[in-house]
Amino acid sequence: MKIPSEGKSRLADVLDGSSRKSLIISLLERVLEASMHSSSCDVYVIGGGLEVADICRQIGAYWLNSDSGDLNLDVSAGIAEISQTRKGTIYLPGDLPFVTSEDINSVIDRSENGNFAVLVESESDGGTNCVLFPYQTKLIPLLGSDSYKRHCGYAVNHGILFESISPAGLLIDLDTVDDLKKCQRREKGFLENVGII
Repeated sequence: MKIPSEGKSRLADVLDGSSRKSLIISLLERVLEASMHSSSCDVYVIGGGLEVADICRQIGAYWLNSDSGDLNLDVSAGIAEISQTRKGTIYLPGDLPFVTSEDINSVIDRSENGNFAVLVESESDGGTNCVLFPYQTKLIPLLGSDSYKRHCGYAVNHGILFESISPAGLLIDLDTVDDLKKCQRREKGFLENVGII
């Protein structure tokens, strides 16, 4: 992930730098909380600088340093690290405001405990809000524009078994002003709850 003070530039018209940083940290904490209470064995965060490393330490998650600036490279490095434990990897972005441990568990359950890949599409932009990469899979991270279609296409072309599911808390990621408005409609006092007001 990016250093919190450098992220969410698409919200610059409605939130100042300090507010965007608070939002990023709050969203990360929500994702970590859900992850730590899921049936996942271990939780890792890649990048984000020392402030993120400290948040991980406080909550009991692992932190991997990265300053590559390439999300797919970072996720690949995380998968390689986790593969040493002979386990699959679940990728979640750090900006899922409504993710729950039950959402994460539904991904794990659908994969039959990591035997095949699971994909969750963002409801707003064709991105991928979750990928379960089974241990020793041929599936690779293809995050970025239209990533959901690219992940599905790659899986089909390489004979990789996968399921697509839509757990409610994994459908919304917060990138744009429209996403922010959607969050405010869904959660009363959202801006207050994420430390902005």
